[in-house]
Amino acid sequence: MPPPPTPPAPPAAPSTVSGGCACGQSLAALLMRVMLGMMLIMAGVDKFKSPAPPYHYKFEYWHDKYNEAGELVDYGKWRNVAKPVFEFGGFNNTEVYGVKGVNFLSHMFRLYAITLPYAMLGVGLCILVGFLNRLFLFLGGAIWMSLAIGQMTLPDNPTVWMLTTYTAFYVIALALAKHNRFALTRF
Repeated sequence: MPPPPTPPAPPAAPSTVSGGCACGQSLAALLMRVMLGMMLIMAGVDKFKSPAPPYHYKFEYWHDKYNEAGELVDYGKWRNVAKPVFEFGGFNNTEVYGVKGVNFLSHMFRLYAITLPYAMLGVGLCILVGFLNRLFLFLGGAIWMSLAIGQMTLPDNPTVWMLTTYTAFYVIALALAKHNRFALTRF
């Protein structure tokens, strides 16, 4: 008896990655990363813009101004960020939070507002160049989410919706991070 015929070899499995490093998902991740990085950088730079025309940029505009004796002369632009949420959100209510609680919250709001543009610049730059993608995309989304939470206390629904949409873009970018081939690091 002759041996049974050997079955034909199964066809090769299709490749899961098509198009090499320029596949659609990689290009989508690149475009998303560049847009989100530039959005954070430009929002951070805008915080240092002069209050009146002709516009120019200095770090001094964001910070308080003091005279030689160390007395406060003028508040910086940071106060425009923190004051509405702090006051209209009710965080300055000593009957609810007590004097120590209000003092603590005022220091936290000031610290947040002072560091906000620097965080935007640093995180935006890391996203733009693709350094530790997942970590900095998460931090970028957290920045916009923190701003949205602050606006929720006012309530300012159109701004909350806009900031929530920004945060959603970071969610999409995080989903595309595994396809991010045009970056300094692949994490």
